[in-house]
Amino acid sequence: MPHPHPLVGLLALWSVSSKCTKFKVSNCRDCVESGPGCAWCQKLNFTGLGEPDSVRCDTREQLLLKGCAADDIIDPRSLPRTHDDQEAVRKQLSPQKCLLSAPSLPTGQAAAFNVTFRRAKGYPIDLYYLMDLSYSMLDDLINVKKLGGDLLRALNEITESGRIGFGSFVDKTVLPFVNTHPEKLKNPCPNKEKECQAPFAFRHVLKLTNNSHQFQTEGGLDAMMQVAACPEEIGWRNVTRLLVFATDDGFHFAGDGKLGAILTPNDGRCHLEDNMYKRSNEFDYPSVGQLAHKLAESNIQPIFAVTRRMVKTYEKLTEVIPKSAVGELSEDSSNVVQLIKNAYNKLSSRVFLDHNSVPNTLKVTYDSFCSNGPCSSPPQITFQVKVTATECIHEQSFVIRALGFTDTVTVHVLPQCECPCRDMSQNRGLCGDRGSMECGICR
Repeated sequence: MPHPHPLVGLLALWSVSSKCTKFKVSNCRDCVESGPGCAWCQKLNFTGLGEPDSVRCDTREQLLLKGCAADDIIDPRSLPRTHDDQEAVRKQLSPQKCLLSAPSLPTGQAAAFNVTFRRAKGYPIDLYYLMDLSYSMLDDLINVKKLGGDLLRALNEITESGRIGFGSFVDKTVLPFVNTHPEKLKNPCPNKEKECQAPFAFRHVLKLTNNSHQFQTEGGLDAMMQVAACPEEIGWRNVTRLLVFATDDGFHFAGDGKLGAILTPNDGRCHLEDNMYKRSNEFDYPSVGQLAHKLAESNIQPIFAVTRRMVKTYEKLTEVIPKSAVGELSEDSSNVVQLIKNAYNKLSSRVFLDHNSVPNTLKVTYDSFCSNGPCSSPPQITFQVKVTATECIHEQSFVIRALGFTDTVTVHVLPQCECPCRDMSQNRGLCGDRGSMECGICR
């Protein structure tokens, strides 16, 4: 398929039927709503003696053969208008705006246009490392403290602007999630001679930064929800956002809080106070679906760095979170930098389009194809977006975005439920002063 014009970034395609299936057609609107192949002839005296007005409704080709001039044909097919922001040199999604105006979108006809994703080289990346600090991960902490420089060097290989941040979690500090004996709350280590981290739900340790020396630092879904819900506190920029979740265990989800007499559902809001999630014991864990929605809403792509016995568990989780990846973490976390690089490459090779909610009368679907063969780490992917109205709708707007990326396409739908026929209503003599002329027929 030929490449679209650079200023347009879109090629309009149409589902055109060679047939016009009509039923009880008495005017132009009935006609064009009968199907994508139907057009209306507004030519005066087009119908013969005794012929019904439905004769005016047929395919464009048939109407031309019957003697209806091209400028007398009301045909619902037309091209959408698109616009690219010329100042947005690093935009990865094109076009930025699309206007579908009637007669572009008659009832039942799919208006199809192309949206192109082009990967920008060196696009900025923010990476937040969220680590399980329970006792079983104690030996990993030594290696993680040394990660700052290695992580930034790895990021700088793929981006011109990389930043890292750090947070940690254990679990809710109530039974049965932790041992609530006063001594165990201070030091949960099985061996009293060792000093272990006192339990907590989530602690935000290091705001996103490009200074690797600051990375010298010491629930699960609870902590991930706070990272996604607190953009200002975490320091997320409007760039590619990666959340590395490192653990050797499973996770709690909505309903598990009941075991600790926590009944209030998770509200998906930010509750950080002094960089701590202090209201953890008031709210239940989030559901998997709730977390997936918040991550997608915040354009955050999670990378689950988990030990071998947990890989299958988190692979199941990625089935619910579409823009996510799983990597096997070595027992001491020594391979985490390579794991992150591999997971990032995997995430970068997949592009998903989605849109915000639209009314039930408007249907939006996507088909994808790459510029060169299969979609394996593609520099460019073209999506055909089809918009179909099942009935005449009011003016609508919706936003298309690529999951995990910040770029968007705003689509405005401006329906016109009446046919744009020539106005001849003032010439009442055409109908013998017994009505007015509308689209070639007297009313």
